[in-house]
Amino acid sequence: MMRFFVTQLENLLLLAIGFALGWYLVTALPRQITVGSFPNWLVAVALATVLLAIGGRFVFDGTFQGLGIGLMLSSSGAATLLIYEVIR
Repeated sequence: MMRFFVTQLENLLLLAIGFALGWYLVTALPRQITVGSFPNWLVAVALATVLLAIGGRFVFDGTFQGLGIGLMLSSSGAATLLIYEVIR
């Protein structure tokens, strides 16, 4: 019973870390990086695409599934909000 509890706590911690890391990388990092004459939103979407690939790899590989789910949710959510702001 205790082993199951510890495993669930580890998964929740990895989920929170993945969510925070993905959100930071998509929202804050593109403002600090300049890639040629690309706008910030394009760099953010490129980072979100890379994070989706990495998160998918973690989930389907079976290692660090919580981290992968957090990365995929936060990066896709942040990229969606950024694209919505650009379109609006």
